[in-house]
Amino acid sequence: MIVIWIIIALCGICSLILLSGRGSILIAGYNTMSKEEQEQYDEKKLCRITGAGMLVITVLTAVLETFGEKIPDWFWTLYAVLVIFIAVGIMILSNTICKIKENTGSKKKSYNKVVICIIAVSIVCSSLIMGIVFSKGKIEIAVSANSLDIQGYWWSNYEIKTEEIEEVELTENFQTGTRTNGFSGANLLQGEFKNKEQGKYTLYAYKDCKAYIILHTKKGDVVINEKTEKETRELYHEIEKILK
Repeated sequence: MIVIWIIIALCGICSLILLSGRGSILIAGYNTMSKEEQEQYDEKKLCRITGAGMLVITVLTAVLETFGEKIPDWFWTLYAVLVIFIAVGIMILSNTICKIKENTGSKKKSYNKVVICIIAVSIVCSSLIMGIVFSKGKIEIAVSANSLDIQGYWWSNYEIKTEEIEEVELTENFQTGTRTNGFSGANLLQGEFKNKEQGKYTLYAYKDCKAYIILHTKKGDVVINEKTEKETRELYHEIEKILK
């Protein structure tokens, strides 16, 4: 949590430096160009455009980190779309209005446009693919006489021996708290979390389901659920049976 806020603060500082028209050394790609290549760009414009885009992304990231679970799902979609548009926008502007006009051949101009289009399309496509991957995940929970096996999605699996379970309870009044080390997708929460009731605990849950099963084990609390309240209750009764 602290590390994330340190990164956000550093990004904010870098954004302000760039907005002042300085700090071109912070711009990836530009800082590795030769002096002759750098002279083709308006350094102050490039810094300010990059800084503006970076500041917007930093502010949006800070909002996500501040409100956490209270953030509606549509905001995650908006965040992803804005990041894509900002990244593409910076690339286009840096190769258009930030370029110092000179008499170059039409072939070179055409080449630059092709490169920009390829990069833009690549970013959009990869972002769409990642968005689909992270929004379609599911958690699979298998209950047997000896263990309860949880198969995570883009996160490690978790096994609980039945002999380690001390108590199990079903609740619809549960606050997930804050994520300390884990995965938060469009519809899933997985990993290590912390709240007032449990302290540090392990969570494998669907965001839209309000019912939760709390497993009090010898190693600490593990909280799980299914896609719906009905399925979660069925899972709870199934776990109860193997513990009797």
